[in-house]
Amino acid sequence: MEPPQPPARRVADPNLAAVIDWWTANARDLPWRARRDNYAVWVSEVMSAQTTVIRSADAWVRWMERWPTVEAVAAASLAEVLAQWQGLGYPRRARDLHRSARIVAESGWPEDLTELPGVGAYIAAAIRCFAREEPVLPLDVNVKRVLRRRFSGPVDISSDPWRAGQAMMEFGQRICSVRPRCHACPVREGCAGPGEPADGPVIRRQKPFAGSLRQHRGQLLRRVIAEGVVAVADADRQAAAGLVQDGLVVLSDPWLRAPQ
Repeated sequence: MEPPQPPARRVADPNLAAVIDWWTANARDLPWRARRDNYAVWVSEVMSAQTTVIRSADAWVRWMERWPTVEAVAAASLAEVLAQWQGLGYPRRARDLHRSARIVAESGWPEDLTELPGVGAYIAAAIRCFAREEPVLPLDVNVKRVLRRRFSGPVDISSDPWRAGQAMMEFGQRICSVRPRCHACPVREGCAGPGEPADGPVIRRQKPFAGSLRQHRGQLLRRVIAEGVVAVADADRQAAAGLVQDGLVVLSDPWLRAPQ
């Protein structure tokens, strides 16, 4: 039986309370919000890192139906995990998730979550906030933007950490975005405005995907996973070398093989 959402609690900061009220009335229906365990939150955050929320939500449901626990995914082969990951892109995320799952299944969750492959400060904070309900605000680009524009310093979320974290993140995605919807903002008064600081992040235009090495890598990886083996002579050499270096396929001359 899945746990209910935690009860709403009084938040002293009126601006944070307004953001939470907005979220309570407008929150998207995301499947992982019904789960508050380390594994479910972790998978949702890894999937959402470079993938749209809608695609991540569908993929998360299928993943949890197949591997409902960290022990279940740890027992799977990397080839199975990579096959399930198809469509989400950046398969090194799946490789690291699989490696980490095997560590957790063997030794338990480490006190410092960043010791796990692929778990950085943001994902560690998200697990602490959304799975353990600790007063740690996950600082993704959206939350940082809201803090910079509307809050003069750190925000105390200790009275309602789960709801505050969810609210701040979604508010930054949908209202206080790069091109903000100021007319829909409940905390406009006192806002610093949409201008970015001079030393803000430099946004680089992504190179076209069609014909890129990334596309060739993805095509080759799908072939290897589907067929089990692919002759090296029949593969894009640069793509093959990169996949082997990343541990996504195994070189067993003259073949490229699916990993175990």
